[in-house]
Amino acid sequence: MSRQTVIRIGALIIQAAILLLIWQGVLHPIRGGLLVLAVGGGVFFLTRDSSGTNQGRQ
Repeated sequence: MSRQTVIRIGALIIQAAILLLIWQGVLHPIRGGLLVLAVGGGVFFLTRDSSGTNQGRQ
């Protein structure tokens, strides 16, 4: 597995955990939603920047 795949899988696990906390009522929905967006956005930029130019144009 490439580094990108590991980062993306990790992010999905984190997002699922946050959504589970919202569903259980532990986390406020708005704060939790912002966390999910922040994790998703951060991973998008991490994987985009580390992919290089050749993979981004395929």
